[in-house]
Amino acid sequence: MKILKYKLKMILEPNKATPASCIGPILGQYGINLVEFCNKFNNLTKLIKLEKINVKVAIFIDNTYQILINTISLSNYIKKKKNIISFSKKPGYETLKNLNLKDVIEISNYRNIYEKKKESSMRKMLIGTLISMGYFNEKKNK
Repeated sequence: MKILKYKLKMILEPNKATPASCIGPILGQYGINLVEFCNKFNNLTKLIKLEKINVKVAIFIDNTYQILINTISLSNYIKKKKNIISFSKKPGYETLKNLNLKDVIEISNYRNIYEKKKESSMRKMLIGTLISMGYFNEKKNK
């Protein structure tokens, strides 16, 4: 059994990892071979057609590592699904576009395939994200 030393979280573009990008300074300090990591990551993600994905890297005491690939982040998925360009500069005060509860249910059903959570907690998390982005107004949807 390997003992975990560090656990890193990054958001990377699939199949575009290079040692010169943001990966170098992050992983270099832990003694990871950057060229080997980039080759392994690019081979794992060559079929993924997303813009950015969440990646977790588990580094063990013997300086071996394991790459865990997750799906697109919730905010990026919402932006892509609903054709949103930017977030609100004053969330809570300024609502750019009001998404309704039907949109929330549609997005939560898709995301819940990947995240095994209760449907109600997934929807609450999604509404919180939409409010912080400035795309959901609690008062209008009650």
